[in-house]
Amino acid sequence: MKDSIVQFVCFATNLTPDLFIPEWESFAKKLRHKKQEPNLLELASEAKNKFRYISQHVWPDRDFHFSFMNERKSEHFPEHKVRVVQAGGYVPLLSEKKYQQEDADVRLMAFVGHKETYIDAYRRMPHFHRLDIHQAYYESCAYGYILGFHVPEANADELLLLLQQRPGVEAGIYKECAVTA
Repeated sequence: MKDSIVQFVCFATNLTPDLFIPEWESFAKKLRHKKQEPNLLELASEAKNKFRYISQHVWPDRDFHFSFMNERKSEHFPEHKVRVVQAGGYVPLLSEKKYQQEDADVRLMAFVGHKETYIDAYRRMPHFHRLDIHQAYYESCAYGYILGFHVPEANADELLLLLQQRPGVEAGIYKECAVTA
């Protein structure tokens, strides 16, 4: 993923995966780059966050389509109650493994505001196996950083509480969503 830009698209909805995924697949087709399949995360059922789904689309930096950032920050799937929020394009800053990742890991996604100046504090947090840090590529991105913690499900709630105590951070526990796209 070096020399790439990751576009994060967030979805606020109450739709269940069986209703949401077909709509998302249609939407994601216009965001797909060649054979690079987008990644879709779904909010864990007991968790609360303003985004129920998060879609990640990887683009080589030379092929990133600026039109995504020129569109409105929010749009809708016309016939469904789905609000689409373009978080923007982010460059991978760090992918750090502390321990071997496990199959039972969940993904704790943290959306960090632009005022955050001490990003190393997140690297020192406990319980995660791997941390992916993405930094905003454009000034118009919705967040300064987007962090993806791979953490054992048993420790996810504790790490979530630590993240929620930091000012300017929105965080939630997500799991991979099976898609056919």
